Amino acid sequence: MVREIESGLAAGLLADHPIDAYLAPFAALPAGSQYHAVPAEARATCATIEAAGGMEAVEAYHRLVLLHLIARAVVDGPPAPMRLTSEARGVLDDYLARVVADLGKGRKGFFRHGHDPFAKDFAVCRGRLLPCGVEVLDPLGGIPRSLAFKGGAGQALTMARMAWRLGGVKAVWGLHFDRRLVKDFNAQGYAELYLRVADLLEANPEIRGISSWSWWHDPQVARISPELSFIGAIPESGGAFVMRVGEDAYATADALRFAPQRKALYEAGQYRPCFHMLAWARQDVLAWAKAYRAAASAGSEQRSMPAA
Repeated sequence: MVREIESGLAAGLLADHPIDAYLAPFAALPAGSQYHAVPAEARATCATIEAAGGMEAVEAYHRLVLLHLIARAVVDGPPAPMRLTSEARGVLDDYLARVVADLGKGRKGFFRHGHDPFAKDFAVCRGRLLPCGVEVLDPLGGIPRSLAFKGGAGQALTMARMAWRLGGVKAVWGLHFDRRLVKDFNAQGYAELYLRVADLLEANPEIRGISSWSWWHDPQVARISPELSFIGAIPESGGAFVMRVGEDAYATADALRFAPQRKALYEAGQYRPCFHMLAWARQDVLAWAKAYRAAASAGSEQRSMPAA
């Protein structure tokens, strides 16, 4: 597969642009950078490669970069900056195997910066994200203090309560939905996600909790689109905090995509999509997981009991 990929590259491309040199600026990005952030040095490298061989050469180069990262993970172990459970390692291994399989499919337009599925694969391969099921986990997440000023006095109070409950706003993991896992976009998929996260929190006691940022955490979505209420049902019933972040073009476009009802309400001026953040403290995640497993175990025992 490597030779097949290399055949699409201009002669001497890898010699001119060593993969480790290409990756170095990504490792040097500030801790608060988004998983899809691309440093100026990497953009310049892509521009040079494109000038020499077109965008197909850039995509071929990125396929080699992914192979390089996966090979390194196989030899050195997963690069994620956290202690992994055996289940999390299995989920990661399955994800990396899928990435390898995708490399040979000739998916034109996929392996380029700006395409979010590639950004997630690239981030997972370099340890910037960790797959956990229906969502991927961001170990470098956090909660900006500026949220206290985005929802009035009430939100400032909520922010204070949240910071007290979490013990601070640093060392908080983030979660990002992966649209390719839409088959798991249901109540069971989210229960499995939060159980995996609970086990990871148990293995990483320095982490204070988790956060998720989306328009679907907006309280008005439960009224407009109750079919989506399963997303926040578990954390919100388990003590999670929800705070307003604000409106933007991405939230609007995403909330209205494939949603005639929300689009009609938006056009009628009765709905404005708005990002909200959900934050769930580690002790509350762990308490939920313990209670969930106890209930599941009791139910299993009850079903296995012989009829009187």
